[in-house]
Amino acid sequence: MIIRPQRYRTLIGFLLGVIISVIASGTAFFFYQRNINEINKKKIQEIKEIAVEEYLQNHPVKLIYILTSDKKAGEVLTDQDLMPAEISEDIFPADAIIEPSSVTGKIVRCDISKNTALTSSMLYDEKDYPDDMRLVEYTSINIPQKLEPMEYVDVRIMFPNGLDYIVLSKKQVKDLQRQTADNPRNIIWFHSNEEEILRMASAIVDASLVEGTTLYAVPYVAPEIQSEAVRTYPSNPEVLSLILQNPNIVEKAVTELEIRNRAMFEKQINEDYQSAGRNKVFSGTADSAALTPVVDEEIDAEVSTRLEDRL
Repeated sequence: MIIRPQRYRTLIGFLLGVIISVIASGTAFFFYQRNINEINKKKIQEIKEIAVEEYLQNHPVKLIYILTSDKKAGEVLTDQDLMPAEISEDIFPADAIIEPSSVTGKIVRCDISKNTALTSSMLYDEKDYPDDMRLVEYTSINIPQKLEPMEYVDVRIMFPNGLDYIVLSKKQVKDLQRQTADNPRNIIWFHSNEEEILRMASAIVDASLVEGTTLYAVPYVAPEIQSEAVRTYPSNPEVLSLILQNPNIVEKAVTELEIRNRAMFEKQINEDYQSAGRNKVFSGTADSAALTPVVDEEIDAEVSTRLEDRL
């Protein structure tokens, strides 16, 4: 039997105590550090939440829909192509898509990248662009001074006896060019289908047949809430028949209306200058009574007689 000295036993006890203390202290420090980290994470998260809440209060957001993948022009959208996102009200597009069902089945107008916020101007319905739709230019329509591109108008025809008809209703002005001293014509552009093109052609010929007849545009005040007006102009079947036989009739009628409008324009400018005590700008202003008839034997007396009977 080996009897260990008292000093040795004391040293062993001391070392064991130290080891136990270190282990206990390490364990305590570990749990303390972990708790501190958890506390710090919670504080950081709380600070973030407060910061986000304050930012949202100062910068409100709205719900918008973005694309989940790239889309090519002509592709049809489905509900799976959209996902919701939030965007600041400060940069929220006026025509943003906020209801996914409203764009399902619509066609992409141009190439659009993934995550792009969708707007109604990027899309169109197939019915909005039928096969016979064309961009048509008119030079025989009187344009209001305050009319701007993209506004909506009715095109009306007014005869000298006071009869007034709606030829085209709620047409969007794609572009326009006003009559000036250097530019002798008012020009306005619409998207029109075949029926509307023929209807306008009939009205133009009618206006050229009856001296003093005017084609003019009337803007809508609130097109987003105002319904489309009912078209009241009865197309002249005889004129439509002649138009189909000889399209040059419309060109001649347009020329006559342009001459009349130019004469009215020059007369108005000269009167304004003379009333201000200044010399006339235009000399030899065309007289509408002296205009050369542009609708010749191709439009016979029967057509003119029937037109007058309608009036």
